[in-house]
Amino acid sequence: MSQDQTVGVSLNLTPEIATMLADIESAHRRAAKSEPGERTEIVGYEAMCSALEAKAGAALLSDPAAMASPPDSGTATAGLFLRKETAVVVSLRLPLEPGELARPGMAVAAPEPASAVEVRDDIRGRRLVEARFRNQLEAALAEPGKDRSSALSPSGIHNRVLAEVLRHYVDRRGQQPVSVPVVYRDGSKAQADFPFRCLDLTSQLRDPAELDLDLRLTLLSIRHTEMDPVVDGAWLRNAEVSRPRPAAQTDDFVYHASIRQLTSLTRHGTLKVRLHIFQTGLETAIVGFYRAVTEFLLEHPGSLEVVPRFYAASRAKPATVEDELAGFEAGEAWATRG
Repeated sequence: MSQDQTVGVSLNLTPEIATMLADIESAHRRAAKSEPGERTEIVGYEAMCSALEAKAGAALLSDPAAMASPPDSGTATAGLFLRKETAVVVSLRLPLEPGELARPGMAVAAPEPASAVEVRDDIRGRRLVEARFRNQLEAALAEPGKDRSSALSPSGIHNRVLAEVLRHYVDRRGQQPVSVPVVYRDGSKAQADFPFRCLDLTSQLRDPAELDLDLRLTLLSIRHTEMDPVVDGAWLRNAEVSRPRPAAQTDDFVYHASIRQLTSLTRHGTLKVRLHIFQTGLETAIVGFYRAVTEFLLEHPGSLEVVPRFYAASRAKPATVEDELAGFEAGEAWATRG
């Protein structure tokens, strides 16, 4: 039987080793400051650590007396080494040392398989996706966080289905509020749960004369460039949202950015603002944005109206601004009365 063993290896602090240690410390600081999903600095740091570990491994192979107590991981410089006057002790993991496998005292049972989804032959396409999504969300609302299936799982859900189903279950409808974890296909979990059954929503919009601000915005920039001449701007910059990182981190970014912008746009809920949001199909942006809208309406009822606009494909090329706008169908508004 083999097992992992971490040892320390003492190396002479030669000029070459000293330079390597300084480079590793610098790379470690840069990697710690890098944004989620930015792998360049992390890969550089790991490559330098591997080079130092290779030197430690070669030293141990040629002289077993070089073995020492491994440095404490909490106090080791860059998580790897500890300087000692004219020497340095490097932490080295030996993966195939002889020994007995240490087993935990108490075994943990594997989770039960997720409940089967009913196969329906009477509906297809988007309607079938919607039916399955509603069933899954109903189960999560019944016992939120009970197991891996008791969560909001928006990955792969059509843009319009996602927004409309979320609105349906955010509406209170005489039920008790409940919050549900948000877990994406890659296994990442959003920092904040999604609040459901918490708002008395209305589809009736205010008279335009009552509004302080009425804006037409794309949810993300660069997604429908043909809309640029007919909208007032973009709610989010695509360059900041569409980055390689865990899905939940994008959700968190959109949520926090939207809370800040809603607060600023309404002057902390003192203005009456209507947003026409021309949406795209990035589910992390949809969930993060509407979580922010829900929480904002809870805190500032009556100050905000959000009208989703969904793209409706047409073969005819729009000839006017009105035709371009008509290519996006309006969904039910997210609004409350103060």
